[in-house]
Amino acid sequence: MKLINRIRLTGAASAAVLALLSSSALAQQKNVRFVLDWVFQGQQSVFTLPADDGTYAKYNLNVTVDRGAGSGDAVTKVASGTYDIGLADVYTMMNHNANNPDRKLIAVALVHDKSALSIASLKTAKIASPADLNGKKLAAPLGDASRQVFPLFASTNKLNQGSMEWITVTPQLRETMLVRGQADAISGHVTTIMMNLRNMGVAADSVNLMLYADHGVELYGHALITTPAFAQANPQVITDFIRATVHGLNVMIRDRDAAIASIKKRDPLVNNEIEKARIQMSLDAMFLSPNVLKNGMSNVDMGRLARTLDQAADAFQVKTKQSVSETYTERYLPPRDDLRVIGK
Repeated sequence: MKLINRIRLTGAASAAVLALLSSSALAQQKNVRFVLDWVFQGQQSVFTLPADDGTYAKYNLNVTVDRGAGSGDAVTKVASGTYDIGLADVYTMMNHNANNPDRKLIAVALVHDKSALSIASLKTAKIASPADLNGKKLAAPLGDASRQVFPLFASTNKLNQGSMEWITVTPQLRETMLVRGQADAISGHVTTIMMNLRNMGVAADSVNLMLYADHGVELYGHALITTPAFAQANPQVITDFIRATVHGLNVMIRDRDAAIASIKKRDPLVNNEIEKARIQMSLDAMFLSPNVLKNGMSNVDMGRLARTLDQAADAFQVKTKQSVSETYTERYLPPRDDLRVIGK
């Protein structure tokens, strides 16, 4: 009897030790609140895959990935401290910094080497060039990056912004407003607009699409943003989050089924074929430039970034221009080998 009790006691003690070790390991994990720029779509699997396959956990990160409502929304949420890291258009973040010098943010990695900001209209509206937007009604959510950066597009193409009317809509109604004729054009990421219109039965050849990048605006795209205070206090967290992002991108490139499955965990109603097409479009339009394929993610041309920051500052009419060092830092990037991206 004594032997049995001793065995039982030993088993209980072992279980207690294991529970203590387990709770200790969990205590060492860093909780990270991450907000996307938009809803859960195929290209957002870059950030959900590392949560599903244990990559974040491997780096002792407990990451919560939440949907967003536009770059402006993500910037506001990170600046307020509601989220630790966000995905947002780097020029929208720059504009925020210029207007909120006491709540500045910093970009720690350029995720999209090319901007996918765009204006779309139905061909029946006969908006074939930027000048055709004068006097028109445009619809978009207030926080949409393409709307936020539209002053730069308008300035570069010498448009009369005062002649235009912006209609603020929810993300769910933007394309509907266009199809119903309640707006002449809409702004948004090409991957979102074109796939949403396709899902509504609108043929691609019935849409006029103007990418900002094709009309004199040499912009970078979206970046991982955070507060300088969070980055300085958690440098390893930032570096490992970037590593996990590169991992997520590479998994999305080679396994589209896994990418869609990851998104469907967050939104069961997404259409598999639409999201696979959206992934391909996002790779072509944003992620996989020749620079990225050769040098990896966030290989930034500081001259290009400086030029575009100046252009954006002029368009936004900010009082104080933001330098490259105030906007973007390479301090937290992992070694270049960890930033390598496979071809599509």
